[in-house]
Amino acid sequence: MADRTERTERLLNLVICLMAAPAAVPRAEIRQRIPGYADTASDGAFERMFERDKDELRSMGIPVETILDVNGEVTGYRIPQDRYALQGIDLTFEERSAVAVAAQAWGQAVVGPVAGTALRKLETLDADAQSWTPAGLHGSVLLTAREVALLPLMGALRQNRVVTFTYRAPTDPDDLSRTVSPWGLRSSAGRWFLVGFDHDRLAERTFRLSRIVGTVTVTGREREQPPDDFDIASYPIGAPGDDHPIAATIRVRPSAAASLRRRARDLTPDAWSAQVLTIEGSIAELTALVCAAGPDATVLEPPELVFAVTSALRALVAAQESGPGGDAP
Repeated sequence: MADRTERTERLLNLVICLMAAPAAVPRAEIRQRIPGYADTASDGAFERMFERDKDELRSMGIPVETILDVNGEVTGYRIPQDRYALQGIDLTFEERSAVAVAAQAWGQAVVGPVAGTALRKLETLDADAQSWTPAGLHGSVLLTAREVALLPLMGALRQNRVVTFTYRAPTDPDDLSRTVSPWGLRSSAGRWFLVGFDHDRLAERTFRLSRIVGTVTVTGREREQPPDDFDIASYPIGAPGDDHPIAATIRVRPSAAASLRRRARDLTPDAWSAQVLTIEGSIAELTALVCAAGPDATVLEPPELVFAVTSALRALVAAQESGPGGDAP
């Protein structure tokens, strides 16, 4: 992890150096000014490192130009500001609010530092930094249990790392520890699934993220690579046992839980000055709606929906208490 961080810092310093200089920067000066280059063991080692860094910057769309003299000899390198500098961004207040909300949400993710830096850069384009704060937003934006699991899994895919997590299968009463090489993430019918190689069962498996209990840990172990013909976009995703419709009875507070009310087949008052809804849908759909309603909704029956909602809320609490992202190597 330290090597990856040092390389990222070196690339960033190289970009700053080549953009800030008024003229092309010679190789010797680059080696002297950029931390990480001066420590190379030999000229050859520096040349190889510098060439790799130039190629990586260009692959990211950063226009690193090689400047030649009249004899065709290389005099130095530069990044022209007019080809790379960020141009003015004109966003409405609603669009800025959406960006701020997204930055708060991603602040809990593996890209949290990047999200925060990006928001600060955008704020500098407008003298009124308060306009980036969403109106009526109090506190921080928290992710659902499924999304909390999604973020470290995305990081593991990017880093080619094995993950470990506790999984609650619908056919097993006990929570089981799983060690998985992630191959891809796929959303189907509003639910997220992880496809990968299960090292405990030595077989390809699909995991539903809403059944992950607690946090996902990203290990330092390199993942098992997927087959050459693996394509997550066309991979068959299913959720056996959860897609059949059920009838549920849910108590809601008056004038609350609008999403549940819109789905209700019947609505009756009860002794607690609340209202009881009869609503149909799959366990997955109803679990998401009840969790989104928070304290405004309580499942009365059936027992399997009570269990699903309780499990999802416990997983979310555990994820928020231990912090998102797992333990990166």
